[in-house]
Amino acid sequence: MAAPSEGDAASLLPDLPGGPLQAYRARASFCWKELALFLEGEDTLRLKKSIFSALEDDPLFARSCGHELSLEKHRELTFLRCKRVLGHALVRVEDMVQNPLSVLTLVTCLGTYDWSLAQKFLLHLLVFGFAIYKSGSERHLEYLPKILNMEIFGCFAVTEVSHGSNAKAIRTTAHYDPATEEFILHSPDFEAAKFWVGNMGKTATHAVVFAQLYTPGGHCHGLHSFLVQIRNPKTLLPMPGVMVGDIGKKLGLNGVDNGFAMFHKVRIPRQALLNQTGDVTPEGTYVTPFKDAKRRFGVSLNNLSIGRATIVAMSVMNLKLAVSIALRFSATRRQFGPTDEEEVPVLEYQTQQWRLLPYLAAAYAVDHFSKWLFLNLAEFQQGLIGTDRGTRQAELGREIHALVSGGKPLASWTAQRGIQECREACGGHGYLAVNRLGDLRNENDPNCTYEGDNNVLLQQTSGYLLGLLELRLQGGARLESPLGTVDFLEAYPDILDQRFSCPSVTGCLQSSVPLAAYEWLVCYLLRESVQKVNQEKRSGSSDFEARNNSQVYRCRSLALAFLELTVVRRFHEYVHQPSVPPPLRAVLQRLSALYALWSLNQHTALLYRAERRRRCPGGRDRSSR
Repeated sequence: MAAPSEGDAASLLPDLPGGPLQAYRARASFCWKELALFLEGEDTLRLKKSIFSALEDDPLFARSCGHELSLEKHRELTFLRCKRVLGHALVRVEDMVQNPLSVLTLVTCLGTYDWSLAQKFLLHLLVFGFAIYKSGSERHLEYLPKILNMEIFGCFAVTEVSHGSNAKAIRTTAHYDPATEEFILHSPDFEAAKFWVGNMGKTATHAVVFAQLYTPGGHCHGLHSFLVQIRNPKTLLPMPGVMVGDIGKKLGLNGVDNGFAMFHKVRIPRQALLNQTGDVTPEGTYVTPFKDAKRRFGVSLNNLSIGRATIVAMSVMNLKLAVSIALRFSATRRQFGPTDEEEVPVLEYQTQQWRLLPYLAAAYAVDHFSKWLFLNLAEFQQGLIGTDRGTRQAELGREIHALVSGGKPLASWTAQRGIQECREACGGHGYLAVNRLGDLRNENDPNCTYEGDNNVLLQQTSGYLLGLLELRLQGGARLESPLGTVDFLEAYPDILDQRFSCPSVTGCLQSSVPLAAYEWLVCYLLRESVQKVNQEKRSGSSDFEARNNSQVYRCRSLALAFLELTVVRRFHEYVHQPSVPPPLRAVLQRLSALYALWSLNQHTALLYRAERRRRCPGGRDRSSR
């Protein structure tokens, strides 16, 4: 990227106003403008400026001070603002295709203003709209202009009252009737009602509905998605056979109308089937380009990966906001001092730095991982749209699924713990609503459970790693992946034989040191998990029971450690690349080392236990005899 001119840089990054933070800013060892340009790039900074300028100049986005909006007013205003954002065309569709990160930029910028607005926009345009674009075919393209101009408004309906994470067990059915060339969409009982669906409560006119597809003769072909009109766009009254409504007030994000829907033998045209993974001929014959039913199922739910990857970015933005608030407060809040006459900022206290600075480092490290993950996911999605069925594409899909499944828990939990720490670090002032920390905590909270419960998702990541090792042990296949996140496992036995040695604290400040320790930890946890699963099976447990009984202390820890290692590795490589401006290298490399050591420190007990077992394979430490 060419360096911007002095005038361009000034317009993009104007000087900050003077004030109580000026003393700290003057002590910085680097130029914050240079750091922003390196991390974000000029194009992204320009996009951010245009987004915020558009919101600032539009009276519809003016904050209402002094009173809280009613639930109905909040939702109405959020809908109108969503429509206005689309009207502003802040990011064009062609821009999203050419630069996928522009999507994240827009969503997170909207989120810094109001996460309800960001969510409503995301669900309509990127989840609902992209599902039609990706999962449908040429016959569905007519809906895309209507989505962009909000002639129709959409939602994405997978979860039911009784089933969420276990999508295979979704109970809504779609039986094909060849006599009329229609599907009959039906909810057998209340447990099969679509539930928690964002935008469905009040505003959605159409839904992408997931249901079990049946062809004549009672043949079930598994979960497929259908484009279903649920309301009249002009009156917003439910369509015949559709019972739809709002589920009520939530702990946060109340500008989004989450809803439910039940279908009583609703007839929809055959063309309503989003037919990328499978189609039904007019006569009722099922056809699919996929030979493997498991792979077809994975592709049909691939849109969830987009949501999960976006949640990683949203969680990072929440952490950025909270850390910025807490650090700025800590730099200006003075308490105690060497004399009664002199008080020092609480940021000078070691405990305050110990509490907050690791989360600052986490914000940088996980943010870089988030962008890297989203770009690779976009590449994978383009391959699917281009009907790429090659071996690498399949392997890339499995790797990205594992990374997204582990990345969402890591990012959302890190943000949730970080926001709470920031709240407490600001003392009583942190409890005031005006500082947004309470709102950030409440609005980040659902990131831990929607689009898949975090603990359930981690099983997808550990299962991927266990499967790779099993293939290696059975057939000698190399342990490698398209993005290289598991390539270090090729040296699995040799890594386990290594010993950690660091002669000085200064030596630990190189992020390559904790990186090596992390590789050993993941290999150790992988071995422990395999041994635990095999032990359970030898004891008579089924495969399901063996995996279930191996989660705590084994597979769950394995998945988290693997994702932490991936984040550490990505950020380490990023800050050590030659293109890093020399004035920024020291600070970025310190952030990299801090995040790596802080994350590794959370596994101290596990590392200690592993060393005891290494010294005494029988389970007792010789030094205790």
